[in-house]
Amino acid sequence: MNRADAPAAAVHDREVAAGADADQSVQGDQGDMAVQARLALETLAELDGGNGVSLPRLAKRTGLRVSVLLRLYTLMSDARVGAEQGPGWVRLHVDEDGRWIARITPAGRGGDDPSPVEGGESTS
Repeated sequence: MNRADAPAAAVHDREVAAGADADQSVQGDQGDMAVQARLALETLAELDGGNGVSLPRLAKRTGLRVSVLLRLYTLMSDARVGAEQGPGWVRLHVDEDGRWIARITPAGRGGDDPSPVEGGESTS
């Protein structure tokens, strides 16, 4: 039976159920992202002895892809995404060899909040 042959009520019920599944999937993805963010920040705090940690090393330790870590750490930095400025927990930079390096800030360790950067520019 195709969609045209199905009774309207049955099609509606399936669409509502599919919409509910999609909503639960989005909520699950957000929960997964929160777990990943916590893991990424805790691992960075553990490994960063003041010199920063390369994203490949963090990826190996966390089991997350470098691209996922880059996205998460960018959101945790002081970068402005849309109208929202991040909390400034992490600083990102590329070293002279072209490697992405993450450093945890005092705010990321739960210390004093760094002062916001003038003009909203990110230093990450």
